[in-house]
Amino acid sequence: MRALVLDAKDAPFRIEKREPPRLQAGTVLLRVRACGVCHRDLIDRRGLYPFSMFPRVIGHEIAGDILELGPDVTSFRVGDRVATTHRPSCGQCRACLANEPVRCERSFWSYGMTVDGGYAEICLAHEGTLVKIPDEIDYNHACFLHCTAAVALRALLHRGRLVVGETVLVTGASGGVGIHALQLIRHVEARSIAVTSSESKVAVLKEAGANEVIVVKPGTKLQDEVLRITDGQGVDLALELVGQPTFGASVKSLRPGGRLVLVGNVTAERVEMNPGIFILKELELIGSASAKRGDVESIFALAAKGTLKPILAGTLPLEEAEKAHERLRSRDVVGRLVLVP
Repeated sequence: MRALVLDAKDAPFRIEKREPPRLQAGTVLLRVRACGVCHRDLIDRRGLYPFSMFPRVIGHEIAGDILELGPDVTSFRVGDRVATTHRPSCGQCRACLANEPVRCERSFWSYGMTVDGGYAEICLAHEGTLVKIPDEIDYNHACFLHCTAAVALRALLHRGRLVVGETVLVTGASGGVGIHALQLIRHVEARSIAVTSSESKVAVLKEAGANEVIVVKPGTKLQDEVLRITDGQGVDLALELVGQPTFGASVKSLRPGGRLVLVGNVTAERVEMNPGIFILKELELIGSASAKRGDVESIFALAAKGTLKPILAGTLPLEEAEKAHERLRSRDVVGRLVLVP
């Protein structure tokens, strides 16, 4: 098999021919058919997490078919079409018993960080991360729906408690999470204000469901534009997907009693925050990470019915991963790029 290997932090990709991984209890060998290129891949590549280890094969948005089953695997069969979630859960810790497996206290399996991921022809996958792909969804779409649409679903509905008729501000709206969030907001009959830095992305954001689009240029005060659009009221919910650059403006865009759900900014960047505005306006700051298996299954059901349209920015062969990363850094992507081994 071929794999793209990073030998150290910020190292160039190196193609390596190697033997397939050895099966372990509760794992399967997965023939990788598609792997999404996520912004987190850039972070993984730089080794910015304290538990990142090298050499490493990155990539955590994986779809393929099962080649071989390891010991104790009972929920899947050889040939099943599956996609991965971020990590498995133990089912026994306090978080898991509270039905919050995303917060599992004992799981250290993380594709692209603690174990090799999907920038390869074959990868070792944990049974607890797998979700069966409906026949109506192809691999190129299935690979990234958990890390885009399912993450958006958890952030908006479960963590953000979005309801019919509310208005949502979405920063970084042309990215994988943002552009699928716009569709979900429309699906629940709420209103969205999308934020982008490019005029060329306005049409596709409106097509995805944005009611209004703000193009941020030098000198633009985002909060002023939001208040203008909302007749001075502000938004009920801000889905903050960028982090430090837009965090302050998102806070100032909230109406009294509003909620800010923070999904971006997983690196060590700092933000300035005035606690007074949270106290006086009774605002909520909510973190949201990953998605449950049930969230992914819900998204797959919506996509299979055609209610949700996966936004594929394009496909590239495994050897062109560097080009994919360059496009991501330059913000030349709407939706998700996918590597096809």
